[in-house]
Amino acid sequence: MQNNEPDLEDARYQVSSKREIIALLSTLMKENLELSIRLRDTEEAIATSILRMEDDVMFVKAAPDPTLNKAITESSDVVFAANPRNALIKFSAKHVHHTEVEHYLALKLDIPEQLVRIQRREFFRIAVPASSALRCKISFTTPEGKFNLVWVAISNISAGGIGIIDKNAALPLDTNVVYDDCQLELGVAASVRVRLRVRSSFREEPAVGDPLHHFGCEFVETPRAVLASIQRFILQLEREQNAQKIKVKDHPSQ
Repeated sequence: MQNNEPDLEDARYQVSSKREIIALLSTLMKENLELSIRLRDTEEAIATSILRMEDDVMFVKAAPDPTLNKAITESSDVVFAANPRNALIKFSAKHVHHTEVEHYLALKLDIPEQLVRIQRREFFRIAVPASSALRCKISFTTPEGKFNLVWVAISNISAGGIGIIDKNAALPLDTNVVYDDCQLELGVAASVRVRLRVRSSFREEPAVGDPLHHFGCEFVETPRAVLASIQRFILQLEREQNAQKIKVKDHPSQ
């Protein structure tokens, strides 16, 4: 079996108990929950799920594209991730083999010796009231070479990412796109630079007004200092909202 050392950022969430690892992966398999496959040197995310587990190996569905399967089996560092019940489970594999399971094209890999499990509380998500008017500036270049700068509203925030609303529908509704140059506003006088990966998106057609683009984004390789600033802001926002709730409760409208 391979030795999958977690990143320093994830080390405190490491699970090394074989029994616990098998239990977590078995839950993913029984509930047919989606796994994503990522190669370290690319931004490509490939959807899969666990087909079977036996002894010290597991089998997952192969990618629909033979080229992607070839890249996975030739890579020496493949990362698997899942989000069961809004938690995060992540592990890596250094050797993945192409095979077939019950008429499915499949990928075979060792059950990891370690994995990372981050509970929901670590990514506590809090809604951002519209009155806060928090924004994120996203700079990017289109495939045609045109530079764009888009301001979007922040609808919710956690230590793991943000929800944004593009009121001008300027960002394309693409998933797995990474925006490397983003400026996240944290209150009136503070801002931090982050990288964002789009994990989900949809188009809203309001009864009145122009279409809106909604995105769920995760932070990518966030420096510790930036993450600490984001977490402090979340706590501050939570305190302010709790104080407002108490105020309303003590002084209800007549």
